[in-house]
Amino acid sequence: MRLTTLRPSLTLALAAGLAVVVYVSVQNWSGSPVTLDAVGAATIVGVSIGSLYAVSAAGLVVVYTTTGVFNFAHGGIGVFSAFVYWELVENTDGPGLPNWLGLVVVVLLVAPLLGVGLDILIMRRLRTAPLVVQLMVTVGLMVFFLTLTGQIWEANRARSVSFFWPGEGFDIGDFRVTWHRFAMIVIALVIAVFLRMLLFQTRIGVAMRAVVDNRELTALNGARPNAVSSFAWALGASLAALAGILIAPEVEFNPANLNDIMLIVAIAAAAFGQLRSLPLTVVGALLIGLLQAYNRQWLSYGGDWRFVDDAIAPIVLFLVVLALPQSRLDVGRVAHNLRPIERTTRWWEGTIGAVAIVAAAVVLANGWLNFGFWDPGAWNQIALNNGIAALTLALIGISLVPLTGWAGQVNFAPLAFAGFGAYLFFHLAGESGNALWIPVVGLLCAPLGALVALFAARLSGIYLGLLSLAFALLMGKLFFPHPRVFPPKQGGQFTNLELFGRDFDERKHYFILLAAVFGVAMLVLIVLRRSRFGRRWVAMRDSQAAAATVGVNVVWTKIVVYATSAAIAGMGGVFWAISKTSIDSVRDFDVLVNFEIVLLMAAAGMAFPVAGLFLSFRFVVEALGAKLDDVGNLDFLVWLLRDFLANFGPGLLAIGMVVNQRGAIYEMGKGFAPLLPWRADAREEQADERASKRVPEIGELGLHRPFTSEDVVELDHRLGIVDDITPPTGYRHGTDPAEVSRV
Repeated sequence: MRLTTLRPSLTLALAAGLAVVVYVSVQNWSGSPVTLDAVGAATIVGVSIGSLYAVSAAGLVVVYTTTGVFNFAHGGIGVFSAFVYWELVENTDGPGLPNWLGLVVVVLLVAPLLGVGLDILIMRRLRTAPLVVQLMVTVGLMVFFLTLTGQIWEANRARSVSFFWPGEGFDIGDFRVTWHRFAMIVIALVIAVFLRMLLFQTRIGVAMRAVVDNRELTALNGARPNAVSSFAWALGASLAALAGILIAPEVEFNPANLNDIMLIVAIAAAAFGQLRSLPLTVVGALLIGLLQAYNRQWLSYGGDWRFVDDAIAPIVLFLVVLALPQSRLDVGRVAHNLRPIERTTRWWEGTIGAVAIVAAAVVLANGWLNFGFWDPGAWNQIALNNGIAALTLALIGISLVPLTGWAGQVNFAPLAFAGFGAYLFFHLAGESGNALWIPVVGLLCAPLGALVALFAARLSGIYLGLLSLAFALLMGKLFFPHPRVFPPKQGGQFTNLELFGRDFDERKHYFILLAAVFGVAMLVLIVLRRSRFGRRWVAMRDSQAAAATVGVNVVWTKIVVYATSAAIAGMGGVFWAISKTSIDSVRDFDVLVNFEIVLLMAAAGMAFPVAGLFLSFRFVVEALGAKLDDVGNLDFLVWLLRDFLANFGPGLLAIGMVVNQRGAIYEMGKGFAPLLPWRADAREEQADERASKRVPEIGELGLHRPFTSEDVVELDHRLGIVDDITPPTGYRHGTDPAEVSRV
């Protein structure tokens, strides 16, 4: 693969970044002596850990280069496989297999079957899906596997995985190298050589690389694309399982921690190889392992920067993505565009919707809803808190509507902008909680979005998603945990919101206020969609090349939409922080929370502002489960809502995009729109759709539609004369059936 030379400006930026790293290292030197034994020990540790990272990253690269799908579920597959291994080998109540046999069973049997099953059931249907759909389905699978693992093996329970050959090894100077870590290096080398030979010197390897370029042409040359695709997914799953099992003894063994290490580091190493080069991917993985080992050995940051070690992989990912060359505008290809010729919502329709949302909030909060056979009653404090949490997430979620839903810019960092808005409000408004600072926060968050857009303007496709992921990780690992952001002495404490002398300290009033704010935000987005900026954003999503051809400044348009999205998320972050009363700078900004916001928005329909309400999914099903539990004798429904759907629902909704790529709101709108008195167009469209699905009557042949050979065969079947007149192979196109003799 030819590597593109870096532009001088990027080379200068990377040199400046390196200078910053050197400066930080000098400032935080721990004072540990740099001896030959210390360097050797740190190097061996770094190379051994980096070798495991290389195995995980190689599986990610193999799947992407041979199927074209970037698999965010890679870490989830590795986590699930590692826990299956623990069940077979470590669990005292399990079968107690030898560790080598458990490794063989999981890596060569369980994981490949899992990969083949995913390919047959899901991945083949994503082949022509838009990038956003592909990413969201794999993110949904990741969430599903992590949830499944946590439910089966109780994620909070303390457990560990033993090293292979514990305590055994050999000495290099004063440092002892365990056979486990030495084996990791050997395994990584063997796998790297094996994959290189497989992809470039075997028939199936050539077919794997050819299928992703042109599936139909590959089939014409004798390959079996489906079998090749299944083999690629089986191989990727096996590599994920092997990496998960070997990494497990080195880290705290729980699903979230293991997934972070496997997925984030694998993505950073794979990005170092531009998602295609296996040798560079191995180099990137070893580099991350060495940086982590040297950092632990010689640098000490104190409590203010205690998460720097966890941020090394995100820093590498961010720098690598910045170093990528300018992406080209795709022209001359058929775009897989899901957006139909749509009727945009009018402002007065949006007003009706906003009023309906506020009215529903008032009715629910006051307990005026009564079904006759069941009166839910007024909401207690727990229900109100859940409703408030749902609406604050909705306010953050709708920031993705203009950015991803309209402009097509993949963004995995909505909480990063929201947290920055909370930080600004905390330091600007102080104890007053004056709501008049919220618009100011939005204006101050916009430049941060514009700054990210300056980097994103050079990128497209999956690299946009990786840039936003790196940004979210850096904010979550370096910025938010710093004690000066949300001071621990005050606990990041937020006061109640105050507007024009009124204090919204009562939870019911705050819930209704949030509903009103969401309704206004939804109405503003509806008006914005019909504006010149909205049309430009949609045009840019459909085709950046075509938009540039008609005079749209693509870079400036990206800057505006990123700034708009950041402003919305920042203002939503203020309400989100106030609803929590205090911020947990680690858990609240975990990357999985960002993923869940994005995947629920995508499952609902990213292009529709009302999709933000889908972020209340978990709260709604849990609340319904609690209410049904109070009724009694409905144990199955309670389990279905509170235990199953609340945990697995978000992941399953995202996986459901395989069959409903436009999102749930699109299909719901098609059924609801004809009921509205002013939507005659929807009723006509529904009638046309029903007419197109109706089976034509035989009497229409020759009158309203012409005869075809298929019509004649169908007519013979209906008349029951197939055996006497109709040729067994059917009629040929362009031939008069009356002149065809029986075959």
